Amino acid sequence: MPFKWPIVGTLPDFFARGGADRLQEIYEQEMYAEFGSVYGMSIMGDDELIVSDPRVYDTVLRKEGKFPIGGAEGAVTFKEYYTETNNTQGIKSMSRDADWREWRAGLEADMVASWESYMPSIAATARKISTVAGYEVSEAKNIAFVDFISRSAFDLFATVMYGESPQTTNSKAADPEDIDFVKSTQTAFDLTGEIMLNPLEKVFGSDTYQLFKLNMEKTFDYGYKRAESYVEEMQRQNDAMAEDSGDASKCPVTAVRNGMNDLPFIGRLVSRGKMENEDIQSVFAPLLMAGVDTTAYVMSWLYLNLASNPEVQTKLAQELKAVLNGADVTTKAQLDSLPYLQACVRESHRLTPPAPVSQKKLKEDVEVVVGDTAYTVPAEARISLNLRAYPMDPRFVESPEQYMPERFLPEAIEARKGTPAEIIDHPSFADPFGRGKRRCLGANVAIAEIAVLAARLVQDWEIALADLSEATKWRPKMKLLMKADPYPAVVLTPRKGEVVA
Repeated sequence: MPFKWPIVGTLPDFFARGGADRLQEIYEQEMYAEFGSVYGMSIMGDDELIVSDPRVYDTVLRKEGKFPIGGAEGAVTFKEYYTETNNTQGIKSMSRDADWREWRAGLEADMVASWESYMPSIAATARKISTVAGYEVSEAKNIAFVDFISRSAFDLFATVMYGESPQTTNSKAADPEDIDFVKSTQTAFDLTGEIMLNPLEKVFGSDTYQLFKLNMEKTFDYGYKRAESYVEEMQRQNDAMAEDSGDASKCPVTAVRNGMNDLPFIGRLVSRGKMENEDIQSVFAPLLMAGVDTTAYVMSWLYLNLASNPEVQTKLAQELKAVLNGADVTTKAQLDSLPYLQACVRESHRLTPPAPVSQKKLKEDVEVVVGDTAYTVPAEARISLNLRAYPMDPRFVESPEQYMPERFLPEAIEARKGTPAEIIDHPSFADPFGRGKRRCLGANVAIAEIAVLAARLVQDWEIALADLSEATKWRPKMKLLMKADPYPAVVLTPRKGEVVA
């Protein structure tokens, strides 16, 4: 552990190493190399134990209890905003008691368990996105590629939420209000990271904090208005169905049960009748915000890796041609038949995860054993898994700086079993959506969106850096999550004829 000063703790060491702008390098190249697989940090009294072995982290997850503490609780700006604006559903989503369990139980049947039922509508929206991609990004240059991906994430998740794409990726069809939502939620998300890294921004009500509040207000006003309109329309349809049936007791669940999987997420909540309409409306904006921004970060890294490694992209295009031959991915069975696509996504997360650590807090003291040493972690202190340690260690990963999806093909995974290198196949390293009881509610949907859109875009377009020399000019910059800065310019050209290696 670096030297711990009174009050400020290890903060001087953190700043001396470059602070937030070098967060990835600090966890990967410096702290892990200097202190080994387990070490401590303490920033202004906020103590943290960082471990590198996911099996050790598993012992923590097994002790998280009935009402675990969620990682989102660390995003204190969101929690405080929900409290200030009395957003009951937002507060419940970040709580650590029975309120959270009630909130989760009311949503997970239609988001977690039924994720595959959204794939046809996700695929339809992905096709619309791809249809305009070349024109918007490369021909007319209306939208920078990185912004196009953010809008794509919004169009996809909006389709899941209320059943239609707002088409923000199509400048000829987009509603300025929808585009403003994407910009506002991106800004709020990024500013949250800045405020978390410098808490004095809120204490003194700085311009940064005021801008955060302004963009949150825009985000929630939009979300409430959108949800209110849809909920009212859905309720009218349900009432009409009940009236036609001649039996009000059949409204709304019985009347729509057979067609529940054809409804968008909000429609399913209305039809189940287990949540008040006002609660459905207040849950809309937080879900839409979380579902758009995290997915956009993951997508932006995936396409940067594919554009920087054209030979990998060609191999992916060959698989898509052989398996899909121009078709969309609309089922889990199709997704499972595309191992190289899944390996591309998995390798992108290994090489460029949107966060350098995965964090957890427990309500009680816990003893963490690493090798022959036991560490007592006090209640409410953070325990983090270093995502930049083992996945970038040449002892476990050959040529770790290279983007090589082949390492995650089934035969490669099988060959690693029983060797030290199999540690990189641990579920904690698989995706950025967390594990345990507080795993991201929309994780399954997000994974489907990422794969379905990639399958469509790579079939239709060659995704290339405008200048190959820019492949190494960006740096990982920490907002709330990591992003490439500056994000290189990308050009799209139609993928024609047979794909040749």
